[in-house]
Formats: sequence, C-alpha cells, structure tokens
Amino acid sequence: MRTRVAVSAAALLTLAACAGSRPFPIVLGEDGCDHCHMTVTDPRYTAELLTTTGKGYRFDDIGCLAAFLAGGTVPRERQGQAWVNDFLHPGQWLKAEDAAYLQSDSLHTPMGSGLIALPPDGPVDSLRTALSGTRLDWTAVRASGGHGQGNAGTIP
Repeated sequence: MRTRVAVSAAALLTLAACAGSRPFPIVLGEDGCDHCHMTVTDPRYTAELLTTTGKGYRFDDIGCLAAFLAGGTVPRERQGQAWVNDFLHPGQWLKAEDAAYLQSDSLHTPMGSGLIALPPDGPVDSLRTALSGTRLDWTAVRASGGHGQGNAGTIP
C-alpha cells in the first residue's frame, strides 16, 4: 500500500511541475486580459504568465504582461514562466526571456505599448529599421513596466 501511495504522490508532483511548462489556450473574443480587462481579440500581441502553482494569467498586449508583473499581484518567486506570441506567426508561443522585442510608435498594439515579440533569430532587425523602432530584450520589457523602452537591455 505504501508503495502505491508513494508512486501516486510522485506522479502528482510530476504533473504539478509540468503544469507551468506551456501556456493555456486563449479564447479570442471571449477571454479577458488579466491586467486591463479588455477582451483579447488579436493573437499577434498576446502574452501569458503561468505561476509556479499552475495558475494562468492572460494578456492582450505584452505591455499588459509587463505592467502586471511590475504591479506585484503575483510575487516574483511565484511568477513561473512568461510566454509571448510570435507576432509573425500567431499561435506560436515563445518563452518571454528567449524572445526578441521590437518597440515602435508605428505599431498599434491593443493597449498602446507598441511592443511585439519575435524569435531572436528572426527578422527583428529588418523590422526595426522599417518601423524606426527599438530592439529590446526581456529585461528591458520588464523594466519598462509596460510603457515601451526600459533602462536596461536595449539592443542597438
């Protein structure tokens, strides 16, 4: 009997550890942003936070995710994994810390952050030139608190 209980407990711990490994689906037109409370309608700008306890928070703009993190609703030690959608391939999630970001006043994002996410080896530099934008990393996006360019992590 003890062996079964130990195996079951180990299985539960494994499932809990995996709970934050991928984003939950966002239902466009139905789910609301957990920061600004607007309905999420455009997958190109979406982001998600999965806490270490398995709770998912959904956002309609990368800036909303950054502002939510800065607001401290979820303590830093429980924030888990942040995800952002690949702007050019909606539905393809990127780990927030691995993505490259472009901030431009030419980008009309849902809440006006002007932030999009792209794969780090993607066309971010050509888009930066075309849109007169600034390339950022996740550190800079977080430091911005959702208001565009932060003080650290700007990539010339």
